[in-house]
Amino acid sequence: MKIEIEDIVFGSLALISIIIWFLSLLIFEYPLISIVFLWASMILISLLYIYFYKKNNRNIRILRLRFVVSGIPIYPTMIYYVYKLVFGNGLSEDQKFLPIFILFPALILNGVILYVYEIRRKN
Repeated sequence: MKIEIEDIVFGSLALISIIIWFLSLLIFEYPLISIVFLWASMILISLLYIYFYKKNNRNIRILRLRFVVSGIPIYPTMIYYVYKLVFGNGLSEDQKFLPIFILFPALILNGVILYVYEIRRKN
């Protein structure tokens, strides 16, 4: 699978939303606003990604694999994060930046899947 322009654009949008999330985390006292923005932007990026994959007749199976692999570390962590904010007694200062340590590895996993798929396709 060749890395297309939409892979670069949506990867860049994901990084921009992570940067905005980080800045809003520093600005706002309550991190729930930041995580809601991040979650909503990632869902929007995912839906647009699906649309462009279907529009360009790309292999949707690889996209599903990418979402599953990146979703494994992301969603349990985000659910825990939101639970601690809403129902728990809040987050400690160390846990405030927890999503950044989950999102970057998820983006790296996405890139690794694309790379491995491309190598397997060429052989």
